[in-house]
Amino acid sequence: MTARASYAASSGEITFALDAERRSSELTLRMNGRDIRAVRVAEMPAAVAEPVSLDPYVGWYRIAPNRVLTVRRDGDRLSLRETGQDATQVLPEGTDAFSFRGDHLVIFLRDEQAKVSRLLVQSAIFGARLGARVDPAVAQAVEADFARRLAKVSDRFREQVPAAGSKEMVLAGIEDLRRGTPDYDRMSASLAAKVHRYLAEMQTTFVALGAVESIFFRGVGPGGYDIYGVKFANGSAEFRLMIEPDGKAGDVFFRADGNDEIGGMVSCAEEASVRGRAGTSPIRIMLYNELADDIQVFNLDADGNRKAQIVRPNMTWFTTTTVNNPWMIADKSGRCLEIVMPGRQTRFHNVEASAIGARPGRAARRAVPIANGEEMLRRYIEGVGRGQPDYAHMTSEVADITRQQLPFDQAILARLGALRAVSFRGVTALDSDIYIAQFANGSAEWRIGVRNDTITKIALGPNF
Repeated sequence: MTARASYAASSGEITFALDAERRSSELTLRMNGRDIRAVRVAEMPAAVAEPVSLDPYVGWYRIAPNRVLTVRRDGDRLSLRETGQDATQVLPEGTDAFSFRGDHLVIFLRDEQAKVSRLLVQSAIFGARLGARVDPAVAQAVEADFARRLAKVSDRFREQVPAAGSKEMVLAGIEDLRRGTPDYDRMSASLAAKVHRYLAEMQTTFVALGAVESIFFRGVGPGGYDIYGVKFANGSAEFRLMIEPDGKAGDVFFRADGNDEIGGMVSCAEEASVRGRAGTSPIRIMLYNELADDIQVFNLDADGNRKAQIVRPNMTWFTTTTVNNPWMIADKSGRCLEIVMPGRQTRFHNVEASAIGARPGRAARRAVPIANGEEMLRRYIEGVGRGQPDYAHMTSEVADITRQQLPFDQAILARLGALRAVSFRGVTALDSDIYIAQFANGSAEWRIGVRNDTITKIALGPNF
C-alpha cells in the first residue's frame, strides 16, 4: 500500500510506503526525473511529562566537512553553536527534540544502546542536516580547518585571482562526469559521497550539454569559491569550486543556465498549447514569492499532469529543468496565476501581484533604485562589519543566509576597510538593486531587495 503527498520544502513528489498499520519506515522522493530513497531516522517527538537530564545531549556533532555543532548545558537549558556563529538557546519540544529561532528544529538520535549518537537539524532554508557525534579532538580539528579557510578568504576575495589548478579541475571533472567515471580520489570525502549519490543524474545533464567549447573565470565568491562560466555545444553553466589545502576538490556548486532560448511568460489560457514543448538544454530557474500567501508551482508535462510544490511568502524556490519546459504558478487554491517558460529571460522570476502576467524584463526597466535601498544596504554592511547584523529587519531566509555567511563576510569587510561610497548600477531580474560599494582598500558588488523596511534579498560578490 502506498500514499502520495507533495513535499513543501523541495521540488518533487514523495511516495510513502505504508505497512498494515499505516506506518511508514521509508519514502521515495521523485525529483528531476530521478527517484531518491530515504529511510526513517527520526519521529516527531512526544510531549515530555517530566524534566529529563540534558547531559546526554552535550558534545560535538559534525554537520558538514568544515562545521561542527557544539551543544552545551547552561543550568537547565541547552545552547547550540555552529562553527562561525554565535550560540543560541533551544527550547524543549518533546522527547529528544528542541526548537530555536521559531521554526528551526533539532532532534537528537539514539543508537541501539539508547545513547545519543547523532542529531538532525532542520530549517526551511537549508533543509535537514544530519551530524554524527565526534570527540573533542575531531571537533577542534574541524574548527581549526575552518579558521584557516577563513583567514584566506578576505585576501582571495579582494584580489579576485583563481586558485592554481582550479580551471583544469573543472574541465577534468566535466569530462569525468560525462563518461560516468568521476575521480573520487581527487575529491573530499563529503563531495565524493554527493557525486556518487547523484552520478546518474549528473551524467545525463552533462551528456545533454554536449562538448565544452570555452571556459572563463568570473571571480572569487565570498566563501572562497572560484567561479567559472562554461559554454557547451548545447548550453552554458556556472561552476563554483573550492579547493582544499591538500589540492582536492572540497566542494562544487553547479548551475545550468540553458542555451540561447529566451523563454517567456505565458497566460494561463495558453496552458494546453505549451505542453510538450520542452527542449533538451538543462537550465535552473529560481522563483521568489513576494505575495502575502503561499503559492504552488506545477510542472506541466506533455499530458498536462500537475505535480505541486509549495513556496511560502518571502521564500526562494529553484529547480533544474530544461528550456521551454512549462511551469505553472498558482495560488494556494490551485488557481493559475501565470506560466513560466524557462529561458534566458526567465531564469530568475519574482512572483508579485503587480507583475502577474507581465513579460520578462519588467523589473530591469526600473531606472531608479528602491527608495530606501541604499540606506538599508549601508546599515546591513555596518552591522555585518561589527558582527551584529540587524536580523529584525530581514526575512527569515535572509537572516539564515546572513548567519551562515557572517564570518566570511565580516572578514572580507575588515580587509576592505571603511566604507567610502555606494553607487547604484541597475536592477536584476529578481528586482534587486545592484550597488558598487567603494571601501578604503577596494570595492565590492552588492545586490539587495527591500520591501516594507525589510531586506528580502541580499548577495555579495560576483553574481551572473
